[in-house]
Amino acid sequence: MTGLTGITVNAEGRLALVVAWCQQPPAGVIIYRRVNGQLEDQADLKAPKLSGSPLFLDLEKIPPGWSLAEGDLKFQPGHQYLAGAYHAKTQGGTFRVSFTTASKTKPTVGRILIQDHSGEQPDGVDVLLSTTEFVARAKHYC
Repeated sequence: MTGLTGITVNAEGRLALVVAWCQQPPAGVIIYRRVNGQLEDQADLKAPKLSGSPLFLDLEKIPPGWSLAEGDLKFQPGHQYLAGAYHAKTQGGTFRVSFTTASKTKPTVGRILIQDHSGEQPDGVDVLLSTTEFVARAKHYC
């Protein structure tokens, strides 16, 4: 793992992915949809040249410089999604976050949702963090 991924709601009320990385910035973001316990590709977003961690990426309106390599960002209610950033030259990526469209109602602006997997719950436990707490926790994945 080379960092941490979380989900938040931006000032416009849209889902936004939050990524904090350790050394090399990610080459993109991959989003999977969970269907009958299996992961299926939902979207692959290619990143422009990045600097400055953490990154806040609007998931409902592709920001300038980003491109949708495949799939779409049409998230359906009732489906669970898994998202994380990846590196082009290595097999590494950030620790992923699980979310649904209902996640829009959980985090508030300025709070980031992650899953804590330190307990016995197989899917982890939802935890809300401040940006400062998120960046500090991401360092544990370096």
